[in-house]
Amino acid sequence: MDDKQQILAYENAMNDHYLELVGKQEKPRVAGLRQRKRTDFSPLTGRISIEGDEPGKVENYYIGPMHMDQGDLFVISWTAPAAEIFFRHLKTWQTKNVRVQRRFVQKVRRLTNYADIWVGRPERQAFPQSSESERPPPAKSEGRSRWLAGVKARAGTPRTQPERMPSAEPLEPSATAVTAATTMEDLLRESLSAPRSLGLSSVLATLQPEQYDLVTRTTEKSLVIQGHAGTGKTIIATHRAAWMVHEDREESLGQILLLGPTPAWEAHVSTASTDLGINKRRIVVSSVHGLILEVLGFEPDAYRPRPVDSVRVPEGADEVVRAAALRSRRSDMKGLEALGVFYDGFVTTMHLEGRSAKFRAWAGDLPATFKSARKDPLMWPLLAYMQVLLEPGEVFEHVVVDEAQDLSLFEWRILEEMNAGNWTLVGDMQQRHSLQVKTWSDITSRIPATRWDESTINTGYRTSQAIADFAAALLPKSVGFRKASPLGRGIPPRIINAAAIRRTVESITLEQCQRLATIRPDGTLAVITPNIDAVVREARLLGWMPKDKWTWADDADRTYSFLTPEEARGLEFDAVVAVEPSIFRANSGSDGRLYTSLTRANLELVVVHSRPLPAALAREAQRIFLAP
Repeated sequence: MDDKQQILAYENAMNDHYLELVGKQEKPRVAGLRQRKRTDFSPLTGRISIEGDEPGKVENYYIGPMHMDQGDLFVISWTAPAAEIFFRHLKTWQTKNVRVQRRFVQKVRRLTNYADIWVGRPERQAFPQSSESERPPPAKSEGRSRWLAGVKARAGTPRTQPERMPSAEPLEPSATAVTAATTMEDLLRESLSAPRSLGLSSVLATLQPEQYDLVTRTTEKSLVIQGHAGTGKTIIATHRAAWMVHEDREESLGQILLLGPTPAWEAHVSTASTDLGINKRRIVVSSVHGLILEVLGFEPDAYRPRPVDSVRVPEGADEVVRAAALRSRRSDMKGLEALGVFYDGFVTTMHLEGRSAKFRAWAGDLPATFKSARKDPLMWPLLAYMQVLLEPGEVFEHVVVDEAQDLSLFEWRILEEMNAGNWTLVGDMQQRHSLQVKTWSDITSRIPATRWDESTINTGYRTSQAIADFAAALLPKSVGFRKASPLGRGIPPRIINAAAIRRTVESITLEQCQRLATIRPDGTLAVITPNIDAVVREARLLGWMPKDKWTWADDADRTYSFLTPEEARGLEFDAVVAVEPSIFRANSGSDGRLYTSLTRANLELVVVHSRPLPAALAREAQRIFLAP
């Protein structure tokens, strides 16, 4: 083995030991709960080396999802103050000079590569490769480094008994051909270019300073984060939720709500919290759709998600509903029975005593009976708001909302009844699927008596520049462009006119799916179109089989996600086939759904159409076609 292979073998031995110790110290806290497996945890993130108390001495520690101080293994939790050295790329910390950072590339629970980023002058080896040399140098009075002892005291106390460190064993033959990345940019590009999984995983190794700053922003004020497509907004939302409740943080919160737009989003992000060392009960992950169904007591799989466009309501309607519901709380009826009686009475009263013609007109558009209202998805936010007022339920210490630009008035009011603390709202006004709000102040003004900080992130990390530029043709020029992506220019979008070659868009779509699966066998692939049912019918005719509500498999058992624009919000894929762009605008009057869908692709985008493209995309397609 050469030096690089030997270093990686040693680091994997340390990583295996860390995962084993973390797995042992995680025990069920409630009778009957299953103990988490070792594979539930993310591996080590990186290492830091700092000049010691004495000349020529150094102090080293790892960064990881959870704190561990066990024998010769010392890991700082990513939520600890000392971790900012790593995530903010600091040169000094508490008067100490940083020598070098080591950042790992991960695949599943293994470390597959690393980069040593020297902050000081390169000298000797970056880190020791034996457990004995990993010990911190002794101090005169304490027997250990005074600085590192202070860091350890702030990081937490040991949780298990000391164990002997394992020796470094050679990697499996298939994994030994490694070339250490030479720069931070090389490491970031390698990590971001790696195939995605269908579930969101921890990205601590590639969390950028501006993302880390937003993740760790104080919880004493509410926060709005505006970000262009591909800037990692969902990553920020999930990691911020985990940071707020992490038990290694001194001021950790209790239970919080992490809310997203769709059940597909909920399934996508649910794995991230355990990756980051969080007990699942500390973060309730839900979608707007799922939360409303739970409040109403409807079966979760009985209905498809409602469209984003909500029923318009007159100003002050929420106040009228609240006042009426609070007056109508009764102890003799519960659940849907109480809700039904209240709804029927409310509609009748509004018809007879509406405060204005607008209110009476609104009441006239409401279903006349509760039985009819519960069958209409557009009525569910109103019904759920009534229900939480009639029977208050669970309350959270903080609410994090991803894709917050698309919530309706009554959905905000539901969340207000559930939130006893502050807010983190994440989204992109350019991706809004409705024209009922245009700025973040339209949303924050709905939540009174709250202090807000607003931040913008516009560095793209998760979509190639070619795809980002193509989609940005749909945006007003005043919006400005996202900063350049570390993924580079990438592959230009492929535009296929089905009418010109006299084929159906569905047959070409599935053909492109299989082409992409051949060249990206480990990647994630999606088809996104408002008319997803037509693609599903074509897939059935070809013998493809459903694996779950969103995933289909071809005859070679390669999997693809089939999604509507609403279901695709907040998700990302290695490659996307977008079908018939001209029909995305229907029912919304906005290009937000199309812009969102195009930017779900990280590395490769195919657009299949038979109808004329929207004018802005037609110009971009012509430019791509004429490009040398």
